[in-house]
Amino acid sequence: MFILVDTREKPSEMSRITDTFQQQGIRYDRTKLYIGDYLEFGNPFLCIDRKKSIDELAGNLTVERERFKREIQRAKDTGTTLVILVEQNTYRDGDRRIQIGSIEDLMLWESRYSTVTGEKLYRVLVSWCAKYPIRVEFCAKRDTGKRIIEILGGGND
Repeated sequence: MFILVDTREKPSEMSRITDTFQQQGIRYDRTKLYIGDYLEFGNPFLCIDRKKSIDELAGNLTVERERFKREIQRAKDTGTTLVILVEQNTYRDGDRRIQIGSIEDLMLWESRYSTVTGEKLYRVLVSWCAKYPIRVEFCAKRDTGKRIIEILGGGND
């Protein structure tokens, strides 16, 4: 397995991910990618776009909507599946911690930084997943490197 990493990924953010690659014996290189942040060299039709939080994803769907929509349209135009991997698999709802397994689990989510509601985020994601070749997955930050390897075909998915 040989993974290409987009040059726009910040080294400080990706070091824990590339540490996992090295521990697993996965080779990688940095290059500018047309779609997403991570791609297995042998399969250019499956990319991963990493989001550091639900709030970043919400920002992409609202404030940066047109830029993000162009990226997922590029995925559709090239026949590429884009996996949006969100590095947050829980959130707080009052005193409860909500585990996120799917986009449906976002319904009660509330942003600490914007007025975007979980319900709005859910509705946009459902609509876009139906229209574009995207899917949304969630993981803990400590598992991101492992999930990238699994999604791209280097482990059990």
